[in-house]
Order: sequence, then structure tokens, then C-alpha cells
Amino acid sequence: MAQFLSTYFLVLISAQLVKSSGVFELKVHSFTTSNSSVCKHNRDCDVFFHVCLSYTQDVISYRLGCSNGTGVSVTFSTGQSFISTCAPISVPFNLRQQGTVSVIIQAWDAESSNEQPTENLNNIGHFATKINLTNSQKWSQHVHLGEQSELRLSYRVVCNKFYYGDDCLSFCRSRDDVFGHFTCDNAGNIICLPGWKGEECKEAICSSGCREEHGYCEAPGQCKCFEGWQGPHCDECRRYPACVHGTCEHPWQCNCEEGWGGLFCDMDLNV
Repeated sequence: MAQFLSTYFLVLISAQLVKSSGVFELKVHSFTTSNSSVCKHNRDCDVFFHVCLSYTQDVISYRLGCSNGTGVSVTFSTGQSFISTCAPISVPFNLRQQGTVSVIIQAWDAESSNEQPTENLNNIGHFATKINLTNSQKWSQHVHLGEQSELRLSYRVVCNKFYYGDDCLSFCRSRDDVFGHFTCDNAGNIICLPGWKGEECKEAICSSGCREEHGYCEAPGQCKCFEGWQGPHCDECRRYPACVHGTCEHPWQCNCEEGWGGLFCDMDLNV
């Protein structure tokens, strides 16, 4: 039975990891119980903890396979009291609303013997409280007292990779491709790479002096001219084709210099 539950919890956690934006981490520091039914055979006594996050208003409500987030610890071989040094229990979640959620922690003991190879699960502790799910690197310390047990723990909320904000719902992932050229700061804000600008850093910054009304760039440092303009900075107009002794102020003009006339400014008026 214990093996079935562990497998069941692992399947749930794997499914949650796909869609989760944050992780609720809980450390069990110590657990003490006066329950006489714990480890009554005094051999092969294993204890593990199941943690559930729930958005229900009733903090006592609990159903196996909590859909809002669930996690299970490793199994400890122990007696009626122990101090834990194991890694935190991780509960993936998607915070759908800021504020308070219910945390339900259940302690289980699984006993087996050579005469009875099947395992029996006994609930030896039930703790429920409400917390504020807010992203923080600091651990909050708590002591929970049950009818026959005491649980000392700490918890924190951390965002998954690429997620930011108090609610872990702001997504930012550095990239340098056609969809954007940027990195992310510690708050998840987009920071354009050198040579790029715009809301998603898709616009290249042209070379210094480039007349952007007459030219453009596809990569940083370029200055490609629109039709009718030329020069390193795209600030020189192109004359009408075949214009000989003329100038232009706008593309395709042929304004004759003094002493010249005709469509192409090729007629000497002094002759």
C-alpha cells in the first residue's frame, strides 16, 4: 500500500511540474508523537510525510491526491521521535490567486514484518494551517501541535526557472533570435541586448548618423537606404537617371546648374 501511494504521489507531482510556475518547499526538522500505536511491532518502522496545498476555505478539508499541489517526503526508519536532515519536500503549484492557501501535512507510519510482508499504513499525525504563498528566499519557521504529536518545520516559496514576481506568474526567458534579443533581470524584466530596442527587442539600432527616415537596418550597425537615397548615412538623394549637370533635393529630381537646361540638364545655354 505504501509503495502504491508513493507511486501515485510521484505521478501527480510529475504532472504538476509540467504546468507549475513555482515550488512550495517544506522542511521537516523534528517530529515527536506519543501515539502508542506507532511502531508497535518495534521493527521496520517507516515514517513519511504527505503535504497538500488547497485553495479551499476549510483548512481541515483534505482529499487524497490533492489537485492544487502535492508532495511526499522520503521514508525515515525511526521510532516515536526523530530529527530530520533530509532535503525539503517540494510541492509544484500554479498560483491562481494571491493570498492565503491551506497547507495540510499528514504523517504516516508503515509497518511490516517477516510474518506479514504486506505493509499497513497508519496515520500518526495531521496538521493543518493557512499561509500566504509569496515568493521569498527566506525560510519561515513554524511549530504545529497535534493531539498526540508535535511537528517543527520551515517553509518558503520559490519560483521555477524563467518565472518571476510575488506570484511566480511573470515569465521571462532570455533569447537571441528572430523573436527577440534580450536577457532578463532579477525581477523578470526584459533587458535588450546591445544593438537592439523595442518592447520585445526586435528592432535593430542602426549605425550612428543613419537617417532612419531614409534608411533602415536588419542588424545592429547597418544603414541600408530606401529607394531614391544613397550614401553612408542615406542622406544623399539620387538624381533623375541620365541627369548630367543637375542636382536634387529629393529623389529623382534634376535641377539644372546655372548655364544648363533641358530634361537632363545637358543643353549648354551659353552656346
